[in-house]
Amino acid sequence: MIVPMIKYTMLLHPKDKDAFMEKLMDVGLVQINGYEIGEDAETQELSATIREIEEAIRRFKKRNTKALDNHSINHDEFPALSDIAKMERELEQAQQHSETLALEIKLLEPWGNFDREAVKKIEQLTGREVKFFEYPARRFDPLWQQKYALQIVNTVEGNNYFIIFRKPDEELPLAPITLPPSSLYSLQHEQHEILKKIETLNSRLDGYAAKLSNGLHDKLIQAKDQLALHLAQQQIQSVAKNTISIVEAWCPKPEEKKLNQFLDDEKVVYLTTPPSQNELPPVLLKNNWFTRLFEPIGALFALPRYSEMDLTVFFAPFFLLFFGLCLGDVGYGVVIVLATTLLKLKNTKSPYRSYLTLAQLLGLSTIVAGMLSGTLFGLEMGKLEWFVSLSSMFLDYDKLFNLALAIGFLQILFGLGVQAYKLWIFQGYKFALSKIGWIILLISLVDLYLINSFTMISGMILWVALACIVIFGAPEKGWLKSIGFGVTDLYNITSLFGDLLSYIRLFALGVSSAILGIVVNSIALSAKGIPYLGFFLFLLVLIVGHTANLLLSSLSAFVHPMRLTFVEFYKNSGFMGGGKPFQPLIRKANTNSLTH
Repeated sequence: MIVPMIKYTMLLHPKDKDAFMEKLMDVGLVQINGYEIGEDAETQELSATIREIEEAIRRFKKRNTKALDNHSINHDEFPALSDIAKMERELEQAQQHSETLALEIKLLEPWGNFDREAVKKIEQLTGREVKFFEYPARRFDPLWQQKYALQIVNTVEGNNYFIIFRKPDEELPLAPITLPPSSLYSLQHEQHEILKKIETLNSRLDGYAAKLSNGLHDKLIQAKDQLALHLAQQQIQSVAKNTISIVEAWCPKPEEKKLNQFLDDEKVVYLTTPPSQNELPPVLLKNNWFTRLFEPIGALFALPRYSEMDLTVFFAPFFLLFFGLCLGDVGYGVVIVLATTLLKLKNTKSPYRSYLTLAQLLGLSTIVAGMLSGTLFGLEMGKLEWFVSLSSMFLDYDKLFNLALAIGFLQILFGLGVQAYKLWIFQGYKFALSKIGWIILLISLVDLYLINSFTMISGMILWVALACIVIFGAPEKGWLKSIGFGVTDLYNITSLFGDLLSYIRLFALGVSSAILGIVVNSIALSAKGIPYLGFFLFLLVLIVGHTANLLLSSLSAFVHPMRLTFVEFYKNSGFMGGGKPFQPLIRKANTNSLTH
């Protein structure tokens, strides 16, 4: 459900507004009513500080802060974050230089440590150029030693390294290679110094990370608090020649007494009003423990508007059922339940435990759906000795197909019913009659063409349903236009049938998961016949194949129910969305930790 909001208008003296906003932030009960404002210098500065701290935290997470010597982290003063960033850029440049040196050393190592100046003197005395070559030994032509002044220097890993003393204008058999201008010894010495510099910089940065990480998290929260307070202060309006400051805010109705007590204690003049039709208050959801698990799924699409209903409680049971039908394997359901249960036991204080609870429920749904389809890790349970007695409860493919359509038809009717209820409550009964007519029409058609139980009654109320649809198509536009809209609305019967066919995916995905499981089992049995390695390959194929099938099928089983929820159900229930979450002005920083 959506928590009701109350609009507060508070009157302040301009010189008291900053102190009051600080106290209001400590209370943390309201969201300041926001208006479009431009970024000022302080907003830009605080935003830049937040980005800088977040980037530093991200970089520090990659640092080794566990195995540090005491001397490496025993610093009384630390540089600014900008200086640390400069140090990290220096480290990155040193690492790139080290990589370049490593390549040059690798090029020179086969040639040994020779003096480049001596080579130049030889060229001057002989009048010949010294050219360096690298060539595969198996393709080396021995006649080259007779034709050219050639000397093999080294043979490494199947390659000949040789030099040719080239005469002027003499053609060479190969293209020479270019060696670094420095000697091997100088490069190795430079590499040694660079590595020492890298080690020193890494040690210092590790020390900064060990000492600053916790403090940076506190500073980040503090900076975000400062930015939130500054943005809230910018929303304060001044009237009566800047002699009165006005603060407008939204407060959840359950917190009304607490806020009133605070404002009375502060001797603040205030007014309270309910939201008008033109206003869009922030949205705060309050649901039971089961429905609350599905709120993150609904938030992936959009929050409801304040003026409509929260549909989470309505789609949650359907989503749970849809996931189970799409995955539809007892074995996979057991794996999901066991894995999530172990993770919950291991992470007792994790903020993500609600997601694990949701996964447990999805696993249980998969087990129930798997019992309907009679599938256990791709095996037909009806053919297994342990489950023969249960074979009568397993559904064949035709029944599963019909079950998917029946569930889809039920959710479409339910969505239309939700929309009719919303229209009745928020606009009046006349606006709901068209949707009620659609519900009656669909039920009548099912009876007339499929069930054939009350054909006479269904035939009569079918005309009543058509009358409701046509006459009450758009009551707010007058009777003539309303009938026109109603006649046009009849064309939506094709859309409803299209929506119904979308639910076939519940059957198709469950069958595809089972078929992939059968394929994995078949391949594993084939590998079992291989001599010596057969049993090992059998287990390997089963584990890898079913793990891959479980992951892929779970993804499909999560995505497609979302599609059915956000497209078919939301459309038929008249969901608009576009609500903004309630974000109270609240101090998140621990003031005690910031003072030390």
